[in-house]
Amino acid sequence: MPSEHSEHQKTQNALQQVFDYVSPGTNEGISFSLSRLTDDLFTDSFLGGGDISLFTPSGHRGSIRSQLSHGYVLSSSGGTPAQFPIDLAVDLTTGRGSGSWTLPSGTAQSPTFGLQQVKTVNAPEGTMLLFAGETSSDDAVYSLALLLI
Repeated sequence: MPSEHSEHQKTQNALQQVFDYVSPGTNEGISFSLSRLTDDLFTDSFLGGGDISLFTPSGHRGSIRSQLSHGYVLSSSGGTPAQFPIDLAVDLTTGRGSGSWTLPSGTAQSPTFGLQQVKTVNAPEGTMLLFAGETSSDDAVYSLALLLI
């Protein structure tokens, strides 16, 4: 079983990999998917994604921010999932994610969550990085996948 120190080091290495990829501004971009699981699957749990290629240099590694991204909440009646805009930022120095969205029910949310690197896969399409939300400000469970295109 990995130690907390080795898990932290893996996460820092993954965040450095994202920084090394996005900071020159010469690569194609980063796609993401975000899942949020709560005790109510049909009200405030969702799956979302989009582009998270907007890089802001600051601190040790800067941050990335999403643009034109959407979340989807399942319908309890089996109908079409409800779509809503989401904003996501990841601080590549601290390993914290922060989101901002208004659910279809009208509930505005701005959670933060810590990231822990789970897996890296190198594929012909690009490098895929999977993070788990280690802690969160709203008691939800998060996962974040990044595809360095």
